[in-house]
Amino acid sequence: MFIQLTLSFLLMVSNLLYPQIFILNPVPIGNRGVEQIQKIENVQNIADDGYQGEKSRGEALLPATGFEEEKHTAEENISENRQGYDEVITISFAGDCTLGWDDTAGYFNSFPYRLEKENGDFAYFFKGVKQFFESDDLTLVNLETTLTTYNKKAEKKFRFKGEPSYVNILKEGSIEMVNLANNHIYDYLEQGFKETIGNLEKGEILYSGEGFMGETTIRDIKVVSLGYRGWDISIKEQLMKDIQRAKGLGDIVLVSFHWGEERRHFPNKTQRILAYTAIDEGADIVVGHHPHVIQGIEKYKDKYILYSLGNFSFGGNKNPMDKDSFIFQNRFYLKDKKIIKNEGVIVPCKISSVNDVNDYQPTVARGEEAKRIVDRLLLYSEKLLNGISGEEEVYIKDIIN
Repeated sequence: MFIQLTLSFLLMVSNLLYPQIFILNPVPIGNRGVEQIQKIENVQNIADDGYQGEKSRGEALLPATGFEEEKHTAEENISENRQGYDEVITISFAGDCTLGWDDTAGYFNSFPYRLEKENGDFAYFFKGVKQFFESDDLTLVNLETTLTTYNKKAEKKFRFKGEPSYVNILKEGSIEMVNLANNHIYDYLEQGFKETIGNLEKGEILYSGEGFMGETTIRDIKVVSLGYRGWDISIKEQLMKDIQRAKGLGDIVLVSFHWGEERRHFPNKTQRILAYTAIDEGADIVVGHHPHVIQGIEKYKDKYILYSLGNFSFGGNKNPMDKDSFIFQNRFYLKDKKIIKNEGVIVPCKISSVNDVNDYQPTVARGEEAKRIVDRLLLYSEKLLNGISGEEEVYIKDIIN
């Protein structure tokens, strides 16, 4: 059962030993369209490293009421807010998963080295977050690698490759769907791409992107997934056509974009145009990746835009400086197969279970680390036109391992 709390109460419980989930229910900011994007052009000038432990937003919001009174009020509000639906579909999203390595980078502490050290245990990589993935209805991540035995490489700086058996990492992690639309899916050319698809199919992993539409049915609710490399707005016309087709096939439409600029914490103009276009055409959530760092969240027309989820289980870097990440769970409340309400859940994470190196095992952040990541995400979000804000109510749930 979920307990509605203010962000300040989160600070009071941040030292609990349980993973913490932040469920966002932003006050509507309005449905401001693509034509107003230019109003936030200057956001790009904000320094990416400007967050240096800023005073927590929650410190100014300490509740005047006691916990029992707060809990009672929360239960009444939840009951009121969630009336009128007959189905809830929970879909989890996470960022860049490079289940493999660039073999020119050296074997020591590489992704396959870690797997060997863990005695070939495919469950190792996602065991720190599996509790969230196996309790949802669908999990979608960005698969930023090939799964192939083909050896001819593309002519580029970084080429990522994992063994075909690595599809079992997804299965063991309760990840049912992957996005293929990214700049590494052809690292081993067309043959590597075809083998990757074949290995996903053998592992019964759904996929979308690169011209493929992913489809699945959950308790009679049809979910359709699309994926794109969103480097420029030339894909806009195709995007609009695809979403219209997807809306005719499904009840929930997911759109993933591989886009943006690496190590930038704010979306560029192309990201914002494509995101708003997708929502305007009928997408029910927009999910982004590629910058390798987290970016902010908007809620536009009551639908979430996740500009960048950051890295997740990322075999492409043995020790990235920025290890912050998050899982986003979207709860879609439906009545007669129509979405009537969206509820967003943030699960702050680190991409590694240790700080001094990347062990490729994303782990739920706790205590002060969880608060810091959420504060950071809110800082980036509040600079956006329809950004979510820490001034709104949040919910928290404690999960006992």
